[in-house]
Amino acid sequence: MSITSRRSRSTLRRSAALVATGLLTAVLTIGAGAAAHAKSDPELDLGAYTVSSGGSFLVAAAGFPAGASLEFTVDATIPLTTSPLNGGLVAADADGNYQGTAVLPDGLEPGDHVISAVHFGDVISADGKLITVVPQPVSSVAPETQSLSDYLTTGVTATFTGFAPGATVSFGISNPATGDSAGPDAEADTDGTVTLRFVPEAGTNYANAGTYNLTASSNDGAIVAEPLRFTVTADTPETPGPDTTTPTIAPAPVAGPATPVKRAATFTG
Repeated sequence: MSITSRRSRSTLRRSAALVATGLLTAVLTIGAGAAAHAKSDPELDLGAYTVSSGGSFLVAAAGFPAGASLEFTVDATIPLTTSPLNGGLVAADADGNYQGTAVLPDGLEPGDHVISAVHFGDVISADGKLITVVPQPVSSVAPETQSLSDYLTTGVTATFTGFAPGATVSFGISNPATGDSAGPDAEADTDGTVTLRFVPEAGTNYANAGTYNLTASSNDGAIVAEPLRFTVTADTPETPGPDTTTPTIAPAPVAGPATPVKRAATFTG
């Protein structure tokens, strides 16, 4: 058996105490350093806080783990589709940030709703942001259907009511294949109404028979008017009328059928 002197035991106890103190100091130091480098709580910012169905707005998330997959929702239950501004997946970058464009789904009741961003891997979420959903501006167009020749001459007139007074409104026209601006921006009047007269330019994608969509939205894209469409039909070929330039010639008389002769015919000469 080994015997340890009282002095040796005391020395060991002091050494153990020093080691323990050193470990505690190291842990506290490491913990302080980790806290200093820890990311802040996740945050979410929006590019617009008043939006209509179909309206688009920017979403910016920060403070998530690097590369974290993210999901955005409305009222914590309705998926909110976003498209990354830099392409790729809906995920935080190496700095834990994300920027994208979201489109508000149809069918939401007007009033206040909450937009949230969540990383389900670590059940980390940013505080939700309150948005106000407003009704879409009402749309109308005249005429709804017309011939191609009339369309190329006079175009169509669309009216949109329900924008904020003085709001800058942008217009677009599209068909199943393409979409373009339908004219310069306009300012809504004091009633929130704005009018667009669209006359197609010959030779463009919108100067043919077919069905077209017209859109009107606030300059930031957050407020979008109700969908609007009109139809252009092909011109009906005209039926040629009577030719009055050529004189009419009476038809030659036609002899009737011959009458049989019952007696012998006599010939002279």
